[in-house]
Amino acid sequence: MVGNPVMMKLQQWEVKGYYPHVPHLGNSMETGGGLQGLTDWIPATVPGSVHADLQRAGWIEDPYYGMNSLKCEWVENRWWLYSTTLNYKPGAGERVHLCFKGLDYKAHIYLDYQLLGVHEGMFGAVSYDITERLLTRQRECESGEAEESASLLRVLFEHAPDEMGQIGYTSRTSTQKSRFAYKWDFSTRLVPVGFWDEVCLCVTGQAAIDEVHLQPTVDRREGRLQVTSHIRTGEASGVYRCHAEVWDGETKVAEASGDYDVAAAGMAASTIALQIAEPQLWYPNGVGAQPLYRVVLTVTENGICSDRWEGMTGFRSLRWISNEGAGADVLPYTVEVNGERVYIKGVNLPPIDQQYGTVTPQRYEQMVSLMKEANINLVRVWGGGLIEKQVFYECCDRAGILVWQEFIQSSSGIDNVPSQHPRFLELLTHTAISALKVKRNHISLACWSGGNELTDAAGVPATYEDANLAMLQRLVEQYHPGAYFLPTSASGPNEFLNLEQPGRNHDVHGPWKYGGHEGHYELYNRSDSRLHSEFGVDGCCSMASMRRFLPEQELRVTSMRDSVMWRHHGEWWDTLERDTELFGPLERLEDYIQASQWTQAEGIRYALEANRRRQFSNSGSIIWQFNEPFPNASCTSVVDYYGEPKMAYYWLRKAYAPRHISLAYDKLVYAQGESWTAACYLHNSLEACAMEWRAEGLSLSGEVLWSQQGNAQLEANSCRKVAELRMNVDGNTPEIFLVRLQLAGEEANVYLFSTRRNPWLAPLLEQPEARLSAVLIDSCEQGSQAKRRYAVTNEGERAALYVKAEASGIAPLDFRSRHNYTVIMPGETVYFDIEYKPSQPPASADEAGGAAAVEDTGSEEGIGSGEAIRSEPEIVFTAMGSSRALLR
Repeated sequence: MVGNPVMMKLQQWEVKGYYPHVPHLGNSMETGGGLQGLTDWIPATVPGSVHADLQRAGWIEDPYYGMNSLKCEWVENRWWLYSTTLNYKPGAGERVHLCFKGLDYKAHIYLDYQLLGVHEGMFGAVSYDITERLLTRQRECESGEAEESASLLRVLFEHAPDEMGQIGYTSRTSTQKSRFAYKWDFSTRLVPVGFWDEVCLCVTGQAAIDEVHLQPTVDRREGRLQVTSHIRTGEASGVYRCHAEVWDGETKVAEASGDYDVAAAGMAASTIALQIAEPQLWYPNGVGAQPLYRVVLTVTENGICSDRWEGMTGFRSLRWISNEGAGADVLPYTVEVNGERVYIKGVNLPPIDQQYGTVTPQRYEQMVSLMKEANINLVRVWGGGLIEKQVFYECCDRAGILVWQEFIQSSSGIDNVPSQHPRFLELLTHTAISALKVKRNHISLACWSGGNELTDAAGVPATYEDANLAMLQRLVEQYHPGAYFLPTSASGPNEFLNLEQPGRNHDVHGPWKYGGHEGHYELYNRSDSRLHSEFGVDGCCSMASMRRFLPEQELRVTSMRDSVMWRHHGEWWDTLERDTELFGPLERLEDYIQASQWTQAEGIRYALEANRRRQFSNSGSIIWQFNEPFPNASCTSVVDYYGEPKMAYYWLRKAYAPRHISLAYDKLVYAQGESWTAACYLHNSLEACAMEWRAEGLSLSGEVLWSQQGNAQLEANSCRKVAELRMNVDGNTPEIFLVRLQLAGEEANVYLFSTRRNPWLAPLLEQPEARLSAVLIDSCEQGSQAKRRYAVTNEGERAALYVKAEASGIAPLDFRSRHNYTVIMPGETVYFDIEYKPSQPPASADEAGGAAAVEDTGSEEGIGSGEAIRSEPEIVFTAMGSSRALLR
């Protein structure tokens, strides 16, 4: 097959469990009989998880449901033997490599019962040249020495190594295994073992591409691409030549060739320089497009193709510069792309699933799509989790999401000092080099970091002086020259935001809780952080999500203290006391969820907007956390395990919008005789423009208490205060009043304040059931996606608070409603744009809770037929204070 290099995924596997070391013995010393193992052979999915295979085979129950994960902890303590067959006959001149992209954690690899090698570590790919073994098998089969032509491949995984979860000693960490799986505040203990990434046969000629380094640069609209490649050669003879092409869609825009100088069998390198005239520039999400160019690298031996590599790149300049007003002792925290400063609108990413090997490319695409739609432009890949699969970074390249990649180190609470143990440093070095060689080629990669919340023995954030981090810095300089490396996050000198130590809050973390109806606003109004790289607020997941992992008897208002089941699904993130103080006694679980999600959304929105009002003295916000790998009743995630966005996601999306209007205020609750005061700010991440704005105070009945409007000219990439607002609070002021801010052509941003005595926000849950009518006014299909537009009108006499669309029979990740949690005043209409991918036939009205069907306009522009309407999934619109709003 020389001339047509191929890669074949090995996917037909089975797995069998053993007690430790048993497979190495094979037969009992006492009886001589074969040792049978713990399980029989069961089908296995690769990549995947032993837990998922065992669940499918009926050995364990769903580890995410109830407290089942506690009954699964035996799995990590067993050895697991995977088996498959290879039936490939190498042709003349071919080399066959067996490639493992992700072994978790320590694996013994055997081919036809002969040991190929032992590999330890999650994050370094390993490859074995099995050409001679396959040829030997072929000869044995032809001579009759072997009955089967197929070779037997077996991979034996030892039990998971002993490692610390969230609480312990960082200085004693000994592995490069993802620590969150051993128990973190957002996850249970469920430690995966097995293949977490693909296994492939790579068939090439005598020369195989080992690594590629793309170095794109742009200067005065001229693009340059340096392509450095390394090859492995099986023979000393031969002339090896490298040819590189750059494609813009179907158009070849550059090509060049170079030679490899191979003196003996082993490695050789070649560097090719290409020029691209006036390339399209790559920009982060929200400030420009993300054009990508395809790079094709071909290695020929005596004119015949021996191997081929293909990847994507882009053209942009990127550097980290100092914040406005920062002293010489402050590290650069502002990212500049193509000569323009970019305000960081970021999120932190823990692993997408506790069983990270089961995450499909589609799920990665959906999660990154959620980020893009939320106006996010940077994701911090957290050091307690993963160096992600390639597909994640490819998604970020396409979406314009800059990547802050941490190496696999994290704090532990008791001590957070980076480990100096020689074996750990050896493993860390291997992980770092493997990651650098591959991830450096992604145009989205913005910086590297030594790990999460690493400190010295005194608890001060670690610096470049730490030997562990200095080693990583040298590796970044060697393998990714020019890339920015931060020692840790937070990089200090304060680790946590501290108002009592102004001037020391450079790159800080925390808090992760709502600070109260006064304290929360004082904290963020007074903050002088240069970069806020981790902070958040906790909130419950939806009722629909709770039903998927909590038994019926646990679907109740309770606390983490009083319910071990709830504690198992989010111990640190109990919001009941907080929400009861704000909203009063919460008797219905639906009310508790709404109250919890509102407080989370309010807390996160204010923090993001307050930081953004200090643009570029503050260079950005990176909230904790975007997602969660395990279903939690409450957590700091803005998207729950099942992919359903919480209220906070939608308010984050508004706060991160390219053009935005925000309100600065001191507190939520006012007494009679006080003056309510606030300031109105305009934000612009795009080119200079005129912005027409309006601010108005409203009662829940829709009465206009005051209004103010204006026009302002905003410079490019800027923030400006445009108005001081004031209202006297007296006996005529409503218990609850709203402030609605509106930019022409943009969504409204609505704030809520109280003048009543404790519980201050109780009226929100005492609202009469919203009277909403919803009309489907437009519809189209795009591939597998259905797009619908609904006109939702409030026909009642009170505001419909935080209206959202829900659909039955559709998975959360397959459903998008971009205007969820909108306030609709009496008599007003808001348009909801909805996209979904149908996953099953629509439920009946009874199954959907009795909500009425949406009215069809019958217009030609819409669906236009009752039959089509009946095939639609059930769409309902709900408002705060009622489990389901009426649809008319």
